[in-house]
Amino acid sequence: MLEKWIIFLFALTIIGFIIENKLAINRRKQFKHVIYINGTRGKSTVTRLIDAGLRQGGYRVFCKTTGTVPLTIGTDNVERRIKRNGKPNIKEQLWVLKKAQREKADILVCECMAISPELQCISQDRMVRSDIGVITNVRHDHMEEMGKTLPEICDALSSTIPEHGVLFTSDVNFYDQLKQNAKKRHTEVILANLQNEFEHEHFRENMVLALSVCEHVGVAKEVAMEGMQHYKKDPYALSLFLLESGGVFVNGFSINDPDSTMAVYDKLTKSALLKHRKCILLINSRADRLSRTQQMIELAIQLKPSEVWLIGSMKAMARRTLEKKGMDVKVFNASSTIDFKTIDAHFFVFAVGNIAHEGVQLMRKIEMEGREIG
Repeated sequence: MLEKWIIFLFALTIIGFIIENKLAINRRKQFKHVIYINGTRGKSTVTRLIDAGLRQGGYRVFCKTTGTVPLTIGTDNVERRIKRNGKPNIKEQLWVLKKAQREKADILVCECMAISPELQCISQDRMVRSDIGVITNVRHDHMEEMGKTLPEICDALSSTIPEHGVLFTSDVNFYDQLKQNAKKRHTEVILANLQNEFEHEHFRENMVLALSVCEHVGVAKEVAMEGMQHYKKDPYALSLFLLESGGVFVNGFSINDPDSTMAVYDKLTKSALLKHRKCILLINSRADRLSRTQQMIELAIQLKPSEVWLIGSMKAMARRTLEKKGMDVKVFNASSTIDFKTIDAHFFVFAVGNIAHEGVQLMRKIEMEGREIG
């Protein structure tokens, strides 16, 4: 009797998979394009920029982004937070297909939420089935799942390359490897041209990459640029706040990897606003993100800031390591105990690590006490 039940349940599961797959295929056919954005840094921003550019071009767009806060932007251009029961699951992408179809979207613009190469592949080939892929760049992040070296990470990110489609990237260093990987999928790779475009933008590669995608779909450059100038920023994206005491707070929680964090730091410290100020590096850590914490510790050692402030779950471990290196470290049990009135015009606070938990509380405090200036 038990064996019959097992066979019955197994058969039911197989039937469920078949129906689910058929529904996904049928829903995919309703869209002119599905654009799937992957990469280490800038996924959420590029997703939102593409969304804004295409809307300006007259397309009905449904957008889904999984940045610091998972959100959809409906065809009505209204943001709605995704309510999750439990941990994130890539089956969420099937729900996105269904939602976009119901709203009669012309184009679905979707950020990849999978980390492991296997799940990235499933999300592309069995769920969204994009015809336009984007890999923003290849940097060190999620090394436990994607690999220790940059070429390994590039191969992992290549799991979302569409078949018989087109792939866009702005990463010159991995263009050739992406081209080789895309050839196996019969897909063309287009390298976004960064020359003379958006020279004064902090992350012009994101703007140029999104613009290239919009132009490929058929939106005129000037039209797409107009839309992108008013795109909806990701909550807790890179931002600067002027504090009451004259200090500056830089929210860098959304920066995922040490390479990008260093690049942002270099760019900021060359700016007129910050180049004469001393840096206080604030690190928020999570117990389930040990590798990220280790990366931020190494970054602190490399940057040699005036002080390091620690909040979050791994602050004791971080403190021991940094104090052994002779660094001036302060530990805060909660972000609410930090007195930003002590930060005068000679300093700026650069907050990095994870946005979750204490990071969110800290940003609420900053939004109340400071004024956003960039």
